[in-house]
Amino acid sequence: MAVLPEKIIRLDDGVLFLLNKETNKYRAHLGIPHLDDPKHLHNEYTYERLMVDPRTKGLFKVADGTEDLEAIRRAYQKSFLKSHRYCGNDDDEDCGKGRE
Repeated sequence: MAVLPEKIIRLDDGVLFLLNKETNKYRAHLGIPHLDDPKHLHNEYTYERLMVDPRTKGLFKVADGTEDLEAIRRAYQKSFLKSHRYCGNDDDEDCGKGRE
């Protein structure tokens, strides 16, 4: 690939991966300036590892600006909370059952 895209999105949770132009690899954008500094240690991934490798094929896409990352993130959070049941509601009679 001659020109690598600057941004790739992980579709299940909306995490943005940014191209490090010095290494030509991608790292997760955490949204915290001092942690997103390329001088800090990051796991970096090649374009092929994210987009072509059978282990992750279909889980990433090149960002084209049409994605609603907040909607993707909200949907992920909702599904996460649903699958990791939170017992914070006093009205929930089943909360805590099966843990005795």
